[in-house]
Amino acid sequence: MTDSLKKKILYYKVLPTTIVGNALEFYDFTLYAIFAVTIGKLFFPLGDPTASLIASWGAFAAGFMMRPLGAVVFGSLGDKYGRKFSLGLTILLTGLPTLVIALLPGYETLGIIAPIILILCRLCQGLCTGGEYNGAAIFALEHFGKLKPGMIGGFITASCTIGAFSATFSGFLISTYGTEEMWRLSFLFGSIISVVGFILRYKMNETPEFSLLGKNKIEKSWNLTTLYAQYPSSIFLSFMIGALNGALSYTLFGFLNVYLSKYLGMGAGLSMKYNLLGLFFFMFCSPIAGYLLDIYGRTRFILGAAFLVLIGALPAFFLLQTLNSLLILCGQALLGILTASIAGASHGYMQPLFPTQVRLRGVSINFSLGMALCGGTAPMLFTYLIESSQLTLYVPAFYLMGLASLFLVTVFYLSKGISSTKRLANVLPSEGF
Repeated sequence: MTDSLKKKILYYKVLPTTIVGNALEFYDFTLYAIFAVTIGKLFFPLGDPTASLIASWGAFAAGFMMRPLGAVVFGSLGDKYGRKFSLGLTILLTGLPTLVIALLPGYETLGIIAPIILILCRLCQGLCTGGEYNGAAIFALEHFGKLKPGMIGGFITASCTIGAFSATFSGFLISTYGTEEMWRLSFLFGSIISVVGFILRYKMNETPEFSLLGKNKIEKSWNLTTLYAQYPSSIFLSFMIGALNGALSYTLFGFLNVYLSKYLGMGAGLSMKYNLLGLFFFMFCSPIAGYLLDIYGRTRFILGAAFLVLIGALPAFFLLQTLNSLLILCGQALLGILTASIAGASHGYMQPLFPTQVRLRGVSINFSLGMALCGGTAPMLFTYLIESSQLTLYVPAFYLMGLASLFLVTVFYLSKGISSTKRLANVLPSEGF
């Protein structure tokens, strides 16, 4: 088989299948954020709308708390039994709780049992997503090898946005043309398409890199203690990129709808319409960010992207608060670009941090920890700070700027240390440092 034919097979089979499966799973996971206000009223009727919303965001954050555990579970399965096996399980097990949420009666019918079941469903979704996001990227990148890893990783990131975009569009249609009770239809649809994703993944082949490990791959697979002892810098870098990625992504994907409607006085349908533009820019710019990573080097580009977040977060929220339609669109576009600059480059940046036999766990666990601590909690934290302390509406911008500053210092310091550490130098390519 010629090299050109191999590339065509990768581009037209592996990449599309990975993108579709990832998009389907993130559609299911993002739906909750889109309907957070409605879910808060139905399952957390605390009398105070703000308290109900914060409780609803708490359930949203609970799903993120399970992502690191999911990364341990599915990362271990993927490193021992194959990427294909792990990814098939994650998408199938995400669809089941989505179906339960679609059919679950509210607090008035089941009492306290209703929010308990809802939270359990979110925990299950979070568990699966912990093995999905990085697992899908690693699956594709191990198929492609050194063939434009940044750009390929950017396409995987964009596929998450396709799912989030579809979930947001679903919310826009229901809020504009339907009734509030129709939110369940979006969840029902998500449970059905999860089965489609499972079928697509079942037909894919295992990655060449994992197959080359041989029959003794289970015995050679390291435990977590060894992993953390051998690759401390790689672990912390994965954590920090997950933290900044998560804060940006779930400010854009989840909180901005509430921000525009609750704090800036827009209707729910209009705020979702604006948010679709931000998601579009994120989706379009993620592969571009990965492509630029391939050109300029991993560390050089990621430092530039973090600096862009540092100087761009405050102007983005200033544009949103003008209440001018054109400037709001510019603010959404800017936030989409800022988020894409980090998220689109993250897979290409993290892929070389760990060797094949521990890569899925090394990347997924620490990225998910950062995502959970700084991403999943962000909407709840923003709402609480703005409401309880009457702080400025620039709280999200200051939070993103603080994380970007910490990220810049971390990457700059560790990248210098890595090049002088022989053990890590064997893991991390010298390119870009």
